[in-house]
Amino acid sequence: MRGRLVSRDQHALCVGRTSLSEPYLLSPHVHVCVAGKHVVLLDLERDKYLTVEPAHRLSRWVRGWPVSEPPGVCARPPDRAANPSAGGLPEDGLLSKMIAQGMLVTDPKVGKEAVPVATTRPVTSLIDFDLDTPLAASAAHFGHLLMAYAAAKSALQFRPIKSVVGAASRRRARTQTRPCASRAELDQVRGLVGAFVYLRPLFFTARQACLLDSLTLLNFLAHYRIFPEWVFGVKANPFYAHCWVQQADVVLNDTPDFVRGFTPILVI
Repeated sequence: MRGRLVSRDQHALCVGRTSLSEPYLLSPHVHVCVAGKHVVLLDLERDKYLTVEPAHRLSRWVRGWPVSEPPGVCARPPDRAANPSAGGLPEDGLLSKMIAQGMLVTDPKVGKEAVPVATTRPVTSLIDFDLDTPLAASAAHFGHLLMAYAAAKSALQFRPIKSVVGAASRRRARTQTRPCASRAELDQVRGLVGAFVYLRPLFFTARQACLLDSLTLLNFLAHYRIFPEWVFGVKANPFYAHCWVQQADVVLNDTPDFVRGFTPILVI
C-alpha cells in the first residue's frame, strides 16, 4: 500500500503546501466536520468516528479538506523507503489505514470532497420540556407510536446504521419537504410531538437513547406525511456524539441550547 502511495505522490509539487496530482476523496459513506481543533469523520460503513489531530493533518492529501495547513508549512511526500519506526510522516500510516478501510477513494465518480455539511442553526424548541407544558394523546397516536417504535427498535437492533440512515434518507427524498410555513402546520407538528412526548415513557426513556428516540419520532411523524431532518452532531474534548430531529431552525425532540453545543456532521 505504501509503495502505491509513493508512486502517486512523487508527482506532487511544493508551493506553500504539497498538492497531489490525484488527490483522494471521501467515500460516500464517510462524513466530515470541524469540531473545535479537530476534524471528525463519521464512517457509516463501520459505525465508527475518527478524530484527526492536528486538524490540518490530511489537507495535502484529501480534496476539500476543511482545515488548511498553517502558512509556510511544506512537507515532502512519504519516501518509498521510509521507516515508520524511525519517524516517518504520520500521514502515511493514517492514509494507508483509511484507504484499506475504504474511507478514501480516487475515482471522482464515486468519491466526494471533504466538505462539511451545512444546516440551519437551531434557535427554538417546538415544545417546552417542562412540567407546565400541557400534553395529550389519542388512541390513534398510541397506535402510530407503537408501530414507529417497533420499526425503529428492530432497525437499530438488526440492521447496520448505514442501512438505517440510507432508508431514512430515501424516504425523505421521495417527499416534497419544506419548512412549516403556516401557523396551522406548525401547530399540527407541535401537537404530534406533544403526543409523542406524552406517550414515550410507555415505550422507552429518551435518556442516553438519542438514536432510538430520533428514529422513532421520524417514523411517527412519517405516518402523518411530515418529514423533518435527522441531524447527527459531535463535540470534542471530551468526544461526544448525539443526534436529534429538526425542522428549519426548530428542534423537535431536544433543546436548542443543548444541541448548539454539537457540530453537525450528517444531516438527513
